[in-house]
Amino acid sequence: MKLPVVPLTSSSLVSPKRRQSGRQSETQSEARRKYVIAGSVGRTAMLATAFWLLFQPAVPSAQQSGTSTTTSGTAGYQADQDSHAASTRPESGAVIEKNVLIPMRDGIAMAADVYRPATNGMASPGEFPVIVFRTPYNKDGFQRIGVFFASHGFVAVAEDCRGRFASGGKFYLLVNEGPDGYDTIEWAARQPWSNGKIGTVGGSYSGWVQYAEAMLSPPHLVAMFPIVAWDDFYKYAFTGGIPSMNRSQWVLYMAAASQEAQQLPSVRDKLSETVKNPDAWLSLPPTERGKIFLPLPQYSKMFRDLYGHPRFDSYWQQPALFAAGYYGQFKDVPMYFISGWYDGTAGGVIHNDVELSALQQSPKRLMIGPWPHATGDSTCGEAYFGSSAAVDEQALQLDWFNHWLKAEPYKIIGGAPVRIFEMGGGVQDTVPAGKVDAGGRWISLATWPPPTVANNLYLDETGTLRDSPPQTSGSSSFVDDPANPVPTRGGYFQGDCVQNQAEVEKRADILKFTTAALKTPISIMGTVEVHLLASSTAPDTDFIAKLVDVYPNGYSMIVAEGQLRVSYRNGPDQLSLVTPGDIYALNFSLGPTSNLFAPGHRIRLDISSTDFPRLEPNPNTAAAPGEWSTTAIARNAIYSGGPYSSYLVLPVLTDHSLAPESDTAGGGK
Repeated sequence: MKLPVVPLTSSSLVSPKRRQSGRQSETQSEARRKYVIAGSVGRTAMLATAFWLLFQPAVPSAQQSGTSTTTSGTAGYQADQDSHAASTRPESGAVIEKNVLIPMRDGIAMAADVYRPATNGMASPGEFPVIVFRTPYNKDGFQRIGVFFASHGFVAVAEDCRGRFASGGKFYLLVNEGPDGYDTIEWAARQPWSNGKIGTVGGSYSGWVQYAEAMLSPPHLVAMFPIVAWDDFYKYAFTGGIPSMNRSQWVLYMAAASQEAQQLPSVRDKLSETVKNPDAWLSLPPTERGKIFLPLPQYSKMFRDLYGHPRFDSYWQQPALFAAGYYGQFKDVPMYFISGWYDGTAGGVIHNDVELSALQQSPKRLMIGPWPHATGDSTCGEAYFGSSAAVDEQALQLDWFNHWLKAEPYKIIGGAPVRIFEMGGGVQDTVPAGKVDAGGRWISLATWPPPTVANNLYLDETGTLRDSPPQTSGSSSFVDDPANPVPTRGGYFQGDCVQNQAEVEKRADILKFTTAALKTPISIMGTVEVHLLASSTAPDTDFIAKLVDVYPNGYSMIVAEGQLRVSYRNGPDQLSLVTPGDIYALNFSLGPTSNLFAPGHRIRLDISSTDFPRLEPNPNTAAAPGEWSTTAIARNAIYSGGPYSSYLVLPVLTDHSLAPESDTAGGGK
C-alpha cells in the first residue's frame, strides 16, 4: 500500500532567511546549506531541489592534487550582516591548494583543500594553527569558511570523507571517520605551515566526525566546535523506536551524489530525478523504496542496515554511532556545543555537554537557541524571536579558536558555561510581516538544567488539561489509518520549526487537551514528559505527543514533540508486542525546551499516532520495520481519571530571578 502524497500548502513555503554565519557543514548558498528534511511531502520536494544543488559540482578525480589558487579574503563574506565586523572581517586573501592527497593508515588517500594565509597573493611564511573540517557533502562548499579562517591567521583543511567526491575508498555511515580523522589531524600537525595546534569544526555529520576523532585522542587535537551533532545515532534513526523518514532521504541524497552513481548514467539520472521529485518514492513501503539502491551495493547495504536493526543492538553500539556509550574515551579538550530547540539533536547535544563536563577538566560550553538544524537566525518558520536571537556563529568560532589555539582572550564569548534561549513573551523590536511575535530572551546558566519543579497537568476526557486528576474514569479514542497519516507541520529537524497547528488539529485522528487561559506566566526549562495510559486494537502502534502554546488569537505554536512505538515501551532493546484492548503505561520524553507561556495563552497537548513524512507510519500489523507492505486501521485510546490518570509533566522554572543577558554575551548580532 502506498502512503498518500501530502499536498504542498502556501504556508509550508514559508522559509526563514538564512544567515551567512551559519554552521560549517553546509555550502555557500542558501539552497546548498538548507538540506534539512521537509515538514510535508510537498515541502520535501522543494528541499530536495536544494539538496540537488548541493550535489551539482562534478565529482573530481582523486588523482587531481596540488592545484593552487589565490582568493580574496572577502569572498562570500557579508560584512553588512556582521555587527562584529572589527573582529571578523578578513583583511587579506588566502592561497588555496586544491585536492591535496592525504594518506590514511590503510593506504587510501583522502582529498583535501588547504587554505593558507596569504600576503600579496603569496602564501604567508611561518607556522599557523590549523582548523580541520571533514564532510561527506563536498569540501568545495567550505571555500568561504576556509578563506575566512585563513584570513584570520589559521590554515584551514577541508577534506572529503572517505568515498565521497574527490576522496578514495568506499563510503559507509561514520564507521571510518575516527581513524580517517585521526590521520588527517596528525598529518596536518606535521606540515611545515602548521604549529601543531589543531582545532576541528563542523555541524551535523561534520560534528559527529569530531566525536569519532576525539574517541581516538589525536595527540595534536586541541579544541573542538561541534554543531547539531547528537549523542546516539539509534535515537535519530529510530526516534522513540519509530523509523525516521529522514534516514531514507539521506541515503537517497548520498547515493545520488556518489562516485558510484556517476559511473552509471542511467542509475544516476533515476536517483537525480527522485531527489528532485521524491513524493512517489516516499509513498512506497520500504521494501519497494530500497529497490532504487540495488545497482549501488554500498548504498543498498546502508539502506538495509538502517532498517534491519530496529532494536538497539550491537550495530548501533559501535563507537562511531554511539558517542554516549564512549564518553570515557573522549580526549579531554575544550568543546563548544550548539543546537536548537527545533532540532532533533538538541537532547543529544545537551547530554554530550552535561556528561563530558562532569567527566573532564577542560571547559565545555553549550548554546541552545530557537533554531532548527540550521542554526543562528532570529526567525524559525513562522515565528520571529527577536533580533537578539540571531547569533554570528562564525564570530563565535573565531573567538573560540583564537582563545584555544592562539592564547588570545575572549572578545565576545561570555563567562557562563551554558547559554540558552527562553522562547515566548513577545519582542521589543518590529516583527517582520507575516511572522508570529514569539519573542524571548537569552539566559546564562552555570549548569543545565536550572532548578525546576515538576508540574503535572492531567488529561480529561472532556479535552481539558487540569491541575488535578479527574475523579471519574474516562477515555478518548481515535481511528489511526496509516494510509491517511497526519501530515507533519513544523517541529524537529524539518526546517519549518514553528508552524500553526490549528488547521491540522481539526483532524479527527488528533486528540487535543487544553488548559484554560493562563492568569499568570508559566516558564518551563528542561525536559518535557508524558505519562499515558493507552490501548490499541492493533498488536503494535505509535503514539505521538506535541506540546503547543496556544496564543489568544488561536495560533497554535508547536513547542516540543516526542513519540513512542508501543512495542518498545520497555526500552529500545526490548521488543514487546501488545495484546489488543489491554491498557499499557507509556512514558516518554518530548525532549528539552524552554518556553514562557504568557498570560492569556493556553497550554495544549496533542496526541496522535502518525506524523508523516517526519516519521514512517506504523502499519499496525506488527510487521518489522523495512518489511511491511500492507497496513491496518486501528482504534487507539487514551485513558484518564480515577486509577487511569494520564498526564503531562512540565519542568517549571523555580528561580525567577534569572536575568536576561546582553545581546553580545555569546556572539549576538
